[in-house]
Amino acid sequence: MNIAFVVVDSLRAVSLGRGADGPRTPFLDRLAGESVAFRSAHASECWTLPTHMSMFTGLLPSEHGAHFQSLAYRASAPTIAEILGRAGYHTEVVTRNSLFDGSVPGTTRGFQHNTRVVKETRGMAAPIGLMLALAKPGIRRHLRRAGFFTALQRDSREFLGRAARMVVPADREALAYALERMSDLRRCGKPFFLFLNLFDVHAPYCPTEASPARPLRERGALRENLSVLRALAKLSGHGYLRPGFRLPERSRRYLLGRYHSAIELIDRKLGEFYDAARASGLLDDTLLVLVSDHGEAFGDHGLFVHDGSVWQTHLHVPLFIHHPDCPPRVVEDTVATRDLFTLLRAVGLGLGLGGTLLDRDAPARLPVALAEHYHYPHVKDLLPQYAQNLAAAVVGRRKVILRREGLLSVDLAVDPGEQRLQPTAASDFAAACRRDGVSQAAIDAALAHVGRWGDMRRAA
Repeated sequence: MNIAFVVVDSLRAVSLGRGADGPRTPFLDRLAGESVAFRSAHASECWTLPTHMSMFTGLLPSEHGAHFQSLAYRASAPTIAEILGRAGYHTEVVTRNSLFDGSVPGTTRGFQHNTRVVKETRGMAAPIGLMLALAKPGIRRHLRRAGFFTALQRDSREFLGRAARMVVPADREALAYALERMSDLRRCGKPFFLFLNLFDVHAPYCPTEASPARPLRERGALRENLSVLRALAKLSGHGYLRPGFRLPERSRRYLLGRYHSAIELIDRKLGEFYDAARASGLLDDTLLVLVSDHGEAFGDHGLFVHDGSVWQTHLHVPLFIHHPDCPPRVVEDTVATRDLFTLLRAVGLGLGLGGTLLDRDAPARLPVALAEHYHYPHVKDLLPQYAQNLAAAVVGRRKVILRREGLLSVDLAVDPGEQRLQPTAASDFAAACRRDGVSQAAIDAALAHVGRWGDMRRAA
């Protein structure tokens, strides 16, 4: 069976299904009735590198080692692309996300083809793209090391140009390319594993099909564009992790509004892709996975974008799986997106669906999702609460978080915004989960996870 693995970067679950308070997503609403839709899917970290490597390997960040403190995947565990490539699959990554351009070691291991779909910057997009690229500390560090102005430093200028083009929407082109590729490979009789990382929902939250700027002919567009540009420049430097950070409420509302506009646009593009694939019969023998790698913050718990967190705004993500032999249904049980690895391997190797996310009984037997966060060590003057690594586990409706000050818990059914975390003992958390009727295996997995992190913290 073929596999199309589509990741909508930065799409948080909390923004979906909110009616008038959120974006309109008619396609995703429809897909929930035409697929296996998971209402409580959770990422393993709060940003792209560790969450993808967890989905590619089935491992937690502490096990695969790809996170803020390494910025590489160097573990020996095979990726799903390596496994499927050895099984005869055509493996290909399609994205403009620079994490998958080959510059970050190990992220594309096993992919035989790497296709970057980008558009040229035109009009306002060109200076905006350059300004936002230069606002990122990592890009500035690279340019300081490599130089920029001499003839021998052409690679650095090209690097900056690629970073600037990342802000220009190109997901429609990426999806069109994927459709064509799927058709060609099917005609050749070659099974395929296509991985798409779609980037239009990611900051800078492009509000139109063509540019990160709102058209100046629209009322209030100039004020919004300037406000958003200033805000994004601040956020790119991780300013929200330092003392004294302030962002005007108007800027926060602009950012969230543009984010919801970007979600509406990707919903339309995904709908066109899905309908075209189904009409041409491409989904008759293809597993389609549509998921996000992490969510996004807009002032939630004082955070923005995706960093410093094991909060639900970052961990809770949408997940839809369309399998030609599985009838549509809704799964309310807690699941982990890293378990997609087991599903992809089982489908690709013909191992059956038992014990995978598509096993009707498996999520209920073990309704637990484990998460971690490794803090970014290159930010100066970090607030103390962000200069620490974190561990968390979601067990059914309850969540436990291990921080420096100890173990905290929250009932997500009562407090979905996680505003009232309470200190807890492991035994009390376990007792509460048992009262909910959660399996002992799930409770044991959660407590073993935070216990292991507690042991690592004490050893350090």
